[in-house]
Amino acid sequence: MYNVLLVDNEPAILSALSHAIDWAAHDCHILNIARDGREAMLQFAQEAPDIVISDIRMPEVDGLELARWISENHPACKVIILTGFPDFSYAQQAINYRVVDFVLKPTSEDSLLAALDKAKQRLAEDQVRKTDKQADVLACELFLHQLIFDPVQSLLYTMERTNALGLDLSSCYVLRFGLDDIHTEADRIAFQSEVREMWRQAMGEYTVYFIPRGERFCYIILCAPVGFDPTEACHQVVQTVQQTTDFQITVGISAHHHSPLELSDAAREADHAQQLAEYSPQMPVISYGQLPVLSDLHASRITEELRTIQSALENRNRGAVISGLDRLFAYLRREAIPFPSVRRIAVILYECGQGLLISYNLEILLTDASLASERALLDSGAIDEIEQLLRGYLTAVLDRICMNATDLDDLVFRVKQYIDQNYAGELSLEGLADYVHLSASYLSKLFKREVGQNISGYIQQVRIERAKVLLRTTAMKTYEIAEAVGIPDPVYFSKLFKKATGQKPKDFRLEEEK
Repeated sequence: MYNVLLVDNEPAILSALSHAIDWAAHDCHILNIARDGREAMLQFAQEAPDIVISDIRMPEVDGLELARWISENHPACKVIILTGFPDFSYAQQAINYRVVDFVLKPTSEDSLLAALDKAKQRLAEDQVRKTDKQADVLACELFLHQLIFDPVQSLLYTMERTNALGLDLSSCYVLRFGLDDIHTEADRIAFQSEVREMWRQAMGEYTVYFIPRGERFCYIILCAPVGFDPTEACHQVVQTVQQTTDFQITVGISAHHHSPLELSDAAREADHAQQLAEYSPQMPVISYGQLPVLSDLHASRITEELRTIQSALENRNRGAVISGLDRLFAYLRREAIPFPSVRRIAVILYECGQGLLISYNLEILLTDASLASERALLDSGAIDEIEQLLRGYLTAVLDRICMNATDLDDLVFRVKQYIDQNYAGELSLEGLADYVHLSASYLSKLFKREVGQNISGYIQQVRIERAKVLLRTTAMKTYEIAEAVGIPDPVYFSKLFKKATGQKPKDFRLEEEK
């Protein structure tokens, strides 16, 4: 059954439309009514209709403006315009806004049913296209999943499937992006869906397929020519995520590959690159060509040791840092890891220290002559010298951080206080980080650890609680309250409010007035 929203500023017209036809007999249901375009927009936050039947002339937001808004924000919805004038000079606008049909007033049952049938036909066609497209994409992604995780496939079978699915994997990369581990599993799963559109936009004309691996990681199959370097596009996505959310992501990029039979190898390359990117705050995007040349077994063990050392640095645990370095270099010596690879591993740890200084707003120390330089590591000629330089550098970094560390409880209190006092304005992770002179990534982790929820979640909580107060104590309209609490889009505000409270704003107010 199709849900219909009726929009007209004349109550008599709304009543007549409601009773003009037997809606149920035509597989339709009157979902709601609205008295102007603005009120209609608010109705979408509660439940989006399938069909909107709207008068063209209304105060504030007229029918064409409503149609434009629907085409931009809810393109699946079909719009029928009612007009009392046979002048269709605005027809081109209506075409641009994908209006299904015009119906002249006074409205006859036949003309309304004819327009309704057109809208229903369009909806049915959209559903067929959507279902077909989803089925095609799902089939492709299932096959790609098979190539990555079950690579023992015959060449004949692989070629037949790629041809049948229309896949061109003769020139491709595999990317793996990882999400930080400070968010809940549900938040990460929801964000993986949101971030896909960012990837599609960043890759432009090139086709991408997404193969999730748990809730923290996802492979991206990028079909692009050998001359295309995905690095810049990956940095663009990382930057967009940092500026618009409180998530942190890291990306690993495989070498360029020429065959679907190489996807499993490409995925392993992306694995190693992304794992090392997690331990280099200065380098959230790493390509396979930047990695030390190591076997899978060595790479796995070394990555685990790097993870331990990074965690110890973040927790300012000097003993754990030293013991981690001892284990790492003992392994490098025992397994006779090639010296160029040892040097690259040392640079990764050096970058960890650099990132830690930046997170504590100690960038001035990056050029401190008393700290070992990256050039000294690169110029060193022996593993003993590299170990000594790293040990001295990382312990010196910890010394400076401990001398300059801000009291964490006070810092988090200042952030919460700022949010409580400025919830009506624009708030962002980057802005809050600037306010307390920390990096965005460090503040995000610190706030989550100390408060138990993400900064974005806390901001939303403060705004919703203030909105509740305004709904209880004032006669302000919903869109006025939305703006007053820092959420200028009333549709988005209503959606957030219902998600947080289980009620629409107007229902909450009615409940409180009882």
